[in-house]
Amino acid sequence: WCGEVKEGLPDWTEQQRTALSNELSDILIYLVRLAEKCHVDLPRAVLRKMELNRKRYPADRVRGSSKKYTEYAEEEDGVSPATGAGTLNGSPSAAR
Repeated sequence: WCGEVKEGLPDWTEQQRTALSNELSDILIYLVRLAEKCHVDLPRAVLRKMELNRKRYPADRVRGSSKKYTEYAEEEDGVSPATGAGTLNGSPSAAR
């Protein structure tokens, strides 16, 4: 949308910040409505996802890297990506 931006948006005008705030608010409203409609306990789901991400992306191994979590599993197992290692539940689509 605006490409890379600096933390805190120091180069943005107040009008741009307000527009961004409005867009992010809309997204949050729709997300909360969708979660309610689907009976998803969003706070609990976020905590579970954060724990899963901590396991998939251990800070001491991933800092400064953009690799997918399956690549770390492959390195750990010593298996080539071509063999299909690193899939979740044996299904490549489930790893996404």
